[in-house]
Amino acid sequence: MEQPIRWDFSYSVKIAELDHQHQRLFRTVAELEYAVRMGRADYVIDEVLEKVIEHTISHFAAEENLMEQYGFPGLAAHRRDHQMLAQKLTKFNLSNLAGRPDVPAALLDFLQDWLREHILKTDREYSEYLNARGVR
Repeated sequence: MEQPIRWDFSYSVKIAELDHQHQRLFRTVAELEYAVRMGRADYVIDEVLEKVIEHTISHFAAEENLMEQYGFPGLAAHRRDHQMLAQKLTKFNLSNLAGRPDVPAALLDFLQDWLREHILKTDREYSEYLNARGVR
């Protein structure tokens, strides 16, 4: 298992609403990480998957609405990344419903990698663009 991911200012997109949403997602991933480490992932995986799916739906809508409102040129590519994550979460959910025991650890690894990659690289692009237009 990788080093646990924790939100810190390096993950900030300098837009309060989106930072709060990212922090909520990080807390959910930390909840899963703790359960996996303690051998209790089976007890939380349903709730964690539900939270992650709900968080991403509302968060993606908020991000995409801001990008659209301010004419961010990378919106289509960013939207594709969001769709890819939604598809991946659907697969994790189906695997979990099928009773696959590897889902919690695999989901944890995937989410940690995705958060690092997406926020630190992909979200940086819209962050700079929106920040330059006064969005905080």
